[in-house]
Amino acid sequence: MASPKMPRPKLLSLRSGRAELRYEPAALTKEEAAEFAALAERGIAAVERLAATSAAPRGRHGRTPLRFEISKDGRISSARGRTIHLSAHRVRTRCAPYLHEIAHVLVPCTHAPEWFSEGLACYLESAVSESGAGYDSHLFSSGGNATIHEDARQWLAEPRGRAVLPYAGRRGMPRRILEDRQNVAAPFYALSHSLVKFLADHAGVATVIAIARATHFSREFKRLTGKSPATLRQDWLNHCSPPL
Repeated sequence: MASPKMPRPKLLSLRSGRAELRYEPAALTKEEAAEFAALAERGIAAVERLAATSAAPRGRHGRTPLRFEISKDGRISSARGRTIHLSAHRVRTRCAPYLHEIAHVLVPCTHAPEWFSEGLACYLESAVSESGAGYDSHLFSSGGNATIHEDARQWLAEPRGRAVLPYAGRRGMPRRILEDRQNVAAPFYALSHSLVKFLADHAGVATVIAIARATHFSREFKRLTGKSPATLRQDWLNHCSPPL
């Protein structure tokens, strides 16, 4: 005889400005939920300021909020549409990549390769935290934008970093990036973050955001920077190559 299905717990809701929180009663206390909702609201505004964007769609009562669904399971943080999924444990311990996911929602890289999309979200997360508007999860960097090139050098000096290097600056994602976060995702995200930081330092944040919005990535990349993605990638490698 099949075991009866247990009913899913009713989700609680809380809204702070444009941040709408939905969470399981056992996932967060009311105080923790309120604190994170206020933090997420500041993060939304900060990402928009940094990216100089107000592209959020408007509903009947103003711009549509971003929904944050907080659960007790250990799922990987993700964003789909305007809904961001986060782990309650990471929210409670202040290591949730909420700014990274906000960046994905507010600055979608629809036509860009994966390295650019993920690297830009990492870069904006660090930039917002460095402005004092939130915290950096440091999931794949030791110290955000300030240390990401050194992180890249360390990855490039070892086999795991070199294994994912073909995907940094080129289209495609390394295999097992979801299953093996420590050995595949960590070096890929760090190298992508470093490459976007290198691009932002040389071309400016406004140019990087313009590339993110382009419908023809390679063509606009070269038009706006004067370099092809392949040329910039080689310049970055020359900058970040570990010492012999």
